[in-house]
Amino acid sequence: MSGIRRSELWAGLAALPANLRFLLATSFFMPLASFMVLPYLAILLHDRLGMAMGTVGLLLGATSFLSFSGCLAGGLIAERIGLKTAMVVGLGIRTCGFGLFMAGLSTARLAVVAVILAACGDALYSPANKAYLVGEVYDEHRPVLLSVNNSALNTGMALGTMIAGVLVVRLPFLVFAVVTVLFAIMTVLHATLLPGLTAGSRAGDGGRGEWAKAFLTPPALVALVSAYVYWYFQNYLGVFITAGHSAIVYSLALVINSVLVIVGQPLAARWIGRVSYQRAVVVGLPALTVGLLAFSQNGLVAILVGTVLVSVGEAVIFLKNDLEALKAVPGRPTLAVGSQRMAVGFGSFASGIAGGQLFAHAQSDGAAGNFWLYAALQGLIATAVVALVTRARTAPRPGDLKTLPASPSEWSGS
Repeated sequence: MSGIRRSELWAGLAALPANLRFLLATSFFMPLASFMVLPYLAILLHDRLGMAMGTVGLLLGATSFLSFSGCLAGGLIAERIGLKTAMVVGLGIRTCGFGLFMAGLSTARLAVVAVILAACGDALYSPANKAYLVGEVYDEHRPVLLSVNNSALNTGMALGTMIAGVLVVRLPFLVFAVVTVLFAIMTVLHATLLPGLTAGSRAGDGGRGEWAKAFLTPPALVALVSAYVYWYFQNYLGVFITAGHSAIVYSLALVINSVLVIVGQPLAARWIGRVSYQRAVVVGLPALTVGLLAFSQNGLVAILVGTVLVSVGEAVIFLKNDLEALKAVPGRPTLAVGSQRMAVGFGSFASGIAGGQLFAHAQSDGAAGNFWLYAALQGLIATAVVALVTRARTAPRPGDLKTLPASPSEWSGS
């Protein structure tokens, strides 16, 4: 797998217009703020407000599903009101949500409203944000730009979780106050620094029902299936590892996963953008599948090898799929992003439900490692189905693509 030289990567990023460099920076700061709170909501809702864990799980599952699946509606709204307006409004809603948490620390009902507001704001902001990024560059530069955006998001999430790990339980009001102020600042900066940008063609120009067509494209199917397989790793690896190993082993696995995706995806981005869709699928999904299979051995080496394979699959399949979604709905990036997020929401939601049942079944048999065999079998079936779908995929019309410059130094000319 040939990647790109770091000098080329940073030269290209330095040549980006100022508004895109600003958005890449906010792609780090906003998840940094969000994940000072989100990973600890279950603890706060249960321990501080006395919610039953069943209720907590239902609330967090529903809001996570809303955050992902609501992006299709968020993308369509962004087409109507404009990308900048959608981002500013989405951030304003999230600011209100996190601010309401300060009052909700003593009232469960306010906390529930706050969680829902934060999810709704994210559903409106995310498709507009990514559409703004990709709408301003030539197609050949999208892989690097999207991968750096993903790296910024993942880095912010990891650091936010670490920073607030101690404070959020002892001083939750302070943490929520800091997060609210950060989001308020981001809202003002978006409103004052970003030039307006339309979302491409309007919803009415493409005919009614195009949102359904976008959700039924091969990239949407691949996103759903890939998320379904990948979320077995996200949801259940911690429970599995800590049952037989130190929590340090799980922490090590998370660090390996984060580093490989954060650093590796940008370096491999051009290869991912250049390779055929079918080849990316037969690299990405089998890597996920074999990684899950390795976990069934439950040894330290097997866990680390499995984590590396899952990380490779994650880096390849999700970036390639975003790029293909943009080609599948030419001229409507918000619709493409929204359909992808919605598909990922359905996939992760289904994975959580099915995985819980399968994990309980494996535990009842006294062989928890069998859970990963069940997961890998589903990954194998998914790979075969998706390979057939992507093989039959119709290539985009030449007129759908722009004439591209050859050098990263020309990014600023876009």
